[in-house]
Amino acid sequence: MIAREVLAVNEQLGFDHIDLACLPAEYHHYPEKIAPAMDKAIETARAEGFEHVFVGYADCGTGGELDKVCKKHGVERIAGPHCFSFYAGNAAFAAEAGN
Repeated sequence: MIAREVLAVNEQLGFDHIDLACLPAEYHHYPEKIAPAMDKAIETARAEGFEHVFVGYADCGTGGELDKVCKKHGVERIAGPHCFSFYAGNAAFAAEAGN
């Protein structure tokens, strides 16, 4: 969901040291596919020599499974329950939830 934004920031700032790999957008309709696919994507990135990996997904309906994958590989992800909370600002969603 944030690929266009990442590419735009890279272009605007003249970054040439950030690579972007995307999972299929339809996985937002099948959140059970996100964690296994991310696990494979991180393994592939590491095999290709990438040291620093950041996951551009919030939990997005994985029920904590994405966090398990991130922990396994020692990578961080976008905070929040879903990508829309990232766009709106996680503080707004935390206030709604009473946190």
